[in-house]
Amino acid sequence: MSNASGFPDPVYAETILAPQFAASQRWLFGPMLDTSEAHLLMLQATGLMSASQASRVWDALQALRQAGPASFAYDPNVEDLFFQMEARIVDLAGEEAGGNLHLARSRNDLDAAMARLALRRKLLDVHVCLERLRVTLLRRIEEHVETLMPGHTHTQPAQPTTLGHFLAATAEALERDTVRVQAAFARTNRGPLGAAALTTTGFPIDRELTARLLGFDDVVINSYDAIGGVDYALESLAALTTCVLGLGRLVHELLLWATREFGTLQIDDRFIQISSIMPQKRNPVVLEHLRARVGWVLGSAATAQTLVHGAAFGDTVDVEDELYEPLFRTFEHGVDFLRLAEAALATCRFDREKLAARATEGFTTATEIADALVRHSSLSFRQAHRVASAIVRRSSGEPSAVTIALVAEAALEALGPELGGTVELTSEQLQVALDPWAFVRSRTIPGGPAPETVLAHVEQMRETVRRDVAWRERSEKQTQDAVTKRQARAAALR
Repeated sequence: MSNASGFPDPVYAETILAPQFAASQRWLFGPMLDTSEAHLLMLQATGLMSASQASRVWDALQALRQAGPASFAYDPNVEDLFFQMEARIVDLAGEEAGGNLHLARSRNDLDAAMARLALRRKLLDVHVCLERLRVTLLRRIEEHVETLMPGHTHTQPAQPTTLGHFLAATAEALERDTVRVQAAFARTNRGPLGAAALTTTGFPIDRELTARLLGFDDVVINSYDAIGGVDYALESLAALTTCVLGLGRLVHELLLWATREFGTLQIDDRFIQISSIMPQKRNPVVLEHLRARVGWVLGSAATAQTLVHGAAFGDTVDVEDELYEPLFRTFEHGVDFLRLAEAALATCRFDREKLAARATEGFTTATEIADALVRHSSLSFRQAHRVASAIVRRSSGEPSAVTIALVAEAALEALGPELGGTVELTSEQLQVALDPWAFVRSRTIPGGPAPETVLAHVEQMRETVRRDVAWRERSEKQTQDAVTKRQARAAALR
């Protein structure tokens, strides 16, 4: 609050207090009212406030909710949104009733509760985006289970695979990202109210009731941990940054595919910008923006993590106002990134013919030649590997140049006349070994690129998406049920 000392200095107000007030309006207005409602109803239930007083305070809270955050404006004579709101409540409900709302609580546990409520919503928003992105990817995978393409390792052509198999790797990673978000939600969704400033209170409050009225799963038991612990936020940041980093690797790959030199990916016209001077250019700017936005997410997350590092153990209030901005901004950037990625992936087009033509470039079926020699010539894999290497070298890396005679020559070179002379492959066996489609279709074990295997995996992932949607709907219902419980208790005060 303002005092005779002249606080706040105008520069302090302009650079610190006014921006923090705006941040509280944006992110904490609703959570501040939610926590006040729950605390108020708990005070009445435990006999610390009469029903008539509680009814007047409830009406004041609803009036503030109806007026909305825009009804408040920064005033240098009032330190922050909390004190403005408290003053409004006292004006509306009277000093006797409104003045007791802060009984048995502190701005410390209030701030901790508001942060958890706001972050809980952000995590569910990310979850929704992940659901949509996963569904889109599964649709694209199904479309391309028979789109042949070269798989790469160390940036070099390695083995034939399919575009569906390639995209399924990202879809499976997104499943794990979703699990991490759910785990972070579980750690976040616990109630700190009742910890007060640090050591709880001497009044007989009911912390479990307050937690239930806010839709929390449980209470943060230790009061020191309740107001000072911040690992739930760090875990949430880690879940989001892990997800964005994984998708960022895919974006890097797709940017290469979208170049004229690769020419295997066409971005939809809705995401293309034309050069101001070169009219032939179709710049895939959506991928460039996605790549850049990874930096936005990581940068904001790193800022939040650094602020936590600088906070004294047992109390994050000294940095909480500073922490809110990068913490919530990280999630807003993350949600935008996920939405944009889903929109781009839903509409892009892949050049099936060009991908298929490149499936054998770099002699990607060499592994299958070694496998065929093991199957049909009783060689060990290492022996067969030496023969396959000689075949690649003698054919100058051109599968079309491989003949039965060349295989025999390579076997003699690699194994000598005694063992090499026993190596035999029929023309049919050789052609199968050189065929990229035969390569793909033979890999039917779980995780392989054979179309039926990928489709079976897609169905498993669809079922997982359905379970994850059900989890999110239950979580959202729990928070909505808490609102209903508060409203029912308030109605009973009349």
